[in-house]
Amino acid sequence: MKDISDTNIQKVLEEANIPKVQIDLIHEIFKASKVKNPKNRRYSENWMLLCLLFQIRSPSGYLFLRNQNILPLPCVNTIRKYLLSIKIGCGFDSNLFKLLKKKFLKKTEFERKGVILIDEMFLRESLNVNTQTLTYSGLEDFGDESLLKKNSNLKANHALVMMWQSLGENMVQPIAVFASHGPIKGAELSKLIVKAILLMEDAGGKVLGITSDGASTNRTMWNMLGISAKKDNFKNYFINPFDQDRKVFIFSDAPHLLKTVRNRLYTKKELKVWCIATILNQNQLCTHNYLPKSIKCFQIDSTKPPISWKFYTNVFSIEGNSLTKVCPKLTPQHFELTNLSKMKVKYAAHIFSRSMAIAINFYKQKK
Repeated sequence: MKDISDTNIQKVLEEANIPKVQIDLIHEIFKASKVKNPKNRRYSENWMLLCLLFQIRSPSGYLFLRNQNILPLPCVNTIRKYLLSIKIGCGFDSNLFKLLKKKFLKKTEFERKGVILIDEMFLRESLNVNTQTLTYSGLEDFGDESLLKKNSNLKANHALVMMWQSLGENMVQPIAVFASHGPIKGAELSKLIVKAILLMEDAGGKVLGITSDGASTNRTMWNMLGISAKKDNFKNYFINPFDQDRKVFIFSDAPHLLKTVRNRLYTKKELKVWCIATILNQNQLCTHNYLPKSIKCFQIDSTKPPISWKFYTNVFSIEGNSLTKVCPKLTPQHFELTNLSKMKVKYAAHIFSRSMAIAINFYKQKK
């Protein structure tokens, strides 16, 4: 083993047409055989990254292969030290977009299409000291973004996350995070959205839309980008800042809309039924030349009774005393909403599910 050089190994492996991952593994096996003390081993960067991914996916499997000396895997503490050496910060990372550019070069036109997801979450305030860099962590951090206010000494209690979701393949990649004290204002958020689009388009991605929930800051961002939901001025897109010939559409997060409807029904106890009505183009509200002779819009249907919260609570109360249930997943948490249960999508999905509709009709006919 000691007499075999790395050059000879590389030449043999290349002639054998072995995959790159297996070549790295064979190199690590030969390198480990030349070291008497296991603590003196040196690992390549590619091998460390593979070991890191393996340890994340299966910690028990990683320990088994290492303890049995099946593979020359580094210690878990070595992986943690390697992670600590990586500089991690908020804002847009130029190195990330360079890697995305290389990845998109291998993708088809359809696979490069996607949307940018944005979401803001609440954080618990905490302040820690990084002993390696002698800096504080837990304060406001916007990275190197000059679009936002400068980093302050305030503790961060909100985090804004931006993520790329491909529409042509199963690919989800976070592209930026910002830590702030309080939610980021809509005007500043619109600037970040524009920059995120420019960076993704420059990397090779095709941004077709932006998806967000209905928070007040996001609605302000929609208005800043020219989005309008009014009947006489409906507009759900804006021009792509990277390519004037393409549009970027705005989508409201569907799970958030589901929770919003459920919460409103829980608060109001009754909701009126809306229907689709046809309005002639001669109406004063329809002033756009590109509209057809008639358009469809929503209006309250006075002929139908309102939807009541009692419809759903009655199903739960009836099935509470029955051994057989049409909706076995219903629990008190579905109807006694707290601040935490209001955030769970599955509770709202169960309320508006097909099985709940079947249960309402079933018990209605049974009576």
